[in-house]
Amino acid sequence: MMIQLVQAATKFNMAPEDGTVAGESLSAAETALYFVGAPVGIFLLISVIVYALTGERKEKTEPKDSVLTHIE
Repeated sequence: MMIQLVQAATKFNMAPEDGTVAGESLSAAETALYFVGAPVGIFLLISVIVYALTGERKEKTEPKDSVLTHIE
């Protein structure tokens, strides 16, 4: 039984798909850039755009007396 399982497992791993050609592998730096750097960069860009469009804006009013200098 065990021999049959090992033979079946190696049979599936050995046969490449029809018509596939392996390309160049990615370096560690390219992998980190593509799968970590790019998503983080896109997330930060979207966050800045959303904040810029929906962030609170300061009203241009006369300065009010500070709590420290005014007693009510």
